[in-house]
Amino acid sequence: MQQGKNPRVLNRVTFEFEDPLLLALCFEVLNKKYNIHGLKNKYHQETFKEPPNLHMNLEIKNGWLEVQMLFRDIVLIKKELHKFYDVNRADGLFVVAGKLFKSLDNPGEKQRDEDSKYRSMDDSTPITNPNPLLDTLKLKDVEIKKVKAENERLMKLLAAANPPE
Repeated sequence: MQQGKNPRVLNRVTFEFEDPLLLALCFEVLNKKYNIHGLKNKYHQETFKEPPNLHMNLEIKNGWLEVQMLFRDIVLIKKELHKFYDVNRADGLFVVAGKLFKSLDNPGEKQRDEDSKYRSMDDSTPITNPNPLLDTLKLKDVEIKKVKAENERLMKLLAAANPPE
């Protein structure tokens, strides 16, 4: 194993495993076939600040390949945690296309598509969500925008009636 070169062209791949023996076997095959740079075993963290994985860069013919090797359960947890990241990153009030999480009472229910994104609400967004709380929030958002617009109009009228001296 060699230590760090700067990547020129970087490609990524994630391998998911259910069996630790297969993960170790795959690592040994990659280690014999390619030059591994910057290996990080994130399964040996004292406290987990990020999801555990085996992370490495392989030098391949036309550049570099970033490889992550994870257990399938970790991948599923990462996908669930990413939903919180998406919600935290959203600007203001947002609409989720479908359910964000499966219900514990009904684990077979459909979740939102992984490719669906959060949309900021505006006046043109139709209110079709069956969730009454979201419908109420959307109506309040539209109402606030109308009140702000009316307030701005009245301030302009007032400024025109009382020009500064």
